[in-house]
Amino acid sequence: MLIYAFRDARGTWHGDPDADVHDIQPGRGALTLPPPTPGQDPGLFGGQQVEVLYAACDLEASRTSYQLDDGNSLLATWHVHELLSPAYHRVLTAPTAERHTATVRLEIGSPHRRYNLHADLLAEGRVEITVVVCTPDGVIHGELTGEVDTCDLSEVSRLIASAPIASAAKTTSSATSPAPVKATRHGQAWTAEAIAYLKEHYRAGKSSEQLAEELGRNEKSICWKLYDLKLAPYPGDLVPDPRPPAEPEAPKAYTMEAKRQLHPNAYKPWEPEDEQRLAERCARGASLPELSQEFGRNEGAIASRLLKIRAEGPAADDAWEYGG
Repeated sequence: MLIYAFRDARGTWHGDPDADVHDIQPGRGALTLPPPTPGQDPGLFGGQQVEVLYAACDLEASRTSYQLDDGNSLLATWHVHELLSPAYHRVLTAPTAERHTATVRLEIGSPHRRYNLHADLLAEGRVEITVVVCTPDGVIHGELTGEVDTCDLSEVSRLIASAPIASAAKTTSSATSPAPVKATRHGQAWTAEAIAYLKEHYRAGKSSEQLAEELGRNEKSICWKLYDLKLAPYPGDLVPDPRPPAEPEAPKAYTMEAKRQLHPNAYKPWEPEDEQRLAERCARGASLPELSQEFGRNEGAIASRLLKIRAEGPAADDAWEYGG
């Protein structure tokens, strides 16, 4: 569990509020930052109470934990830590009469990006700043250079942090990311790449119909997988409506012997080797009627067992129609 975003006293979000997290509802809490001691750099948020979001996520974790006001202690992502920790913020002040120029260098980053800041303090309280964005191996992806008054730095940084550019860039990146290899047959097992693609693009706003086409699966399979990943509610509309009551018939004597005339293994316990063989046959593409005939049990019993052992294949997809 990592603190991946926080909201300051002005209501502005910082960190990665749009990050992909593994929980449908992230945790929320209050964090009161200690006031700065005399002579200490106060940082950007010293003494403030901020609202934090925390969840399980794939962002890079720092080695620093923060104790929330409710006593819960959590690690923060590097991005959040770099914003909250005074050690990562050098206050740029106007040069003294004896010192007309000075240089500040700062580098922070993640596993995929490095951010280098080079600031030269100039005369008359101005500063020239160059920010370079590159990959860990030095491939430059962007550069920003400009000159401002040092008294404006704080508000400029707040303006950049509050701009909705990061989420827009992320959406664009997600839209152009390559799709994993499509499923080549009905009921093919889900790969880690396909699951990651499904989660990312569903959160980006794609419909189940679009995802079904891109992943080479039927829409029903997409809906059930989203429910299994706790990303979507129970797809009740995919469960068949109750069948209308049949015309009353004369009572029948359903004895175990009578049932076993149709299904020889009815009501018999499942052996581990039977379950293994059932999973293998399902993965090879056998249908529910074929499995029912082969294992000597009715289709409902086969469907229930396929869901219990989390089998993969066409019959497993169809098993949900029995109310699984």
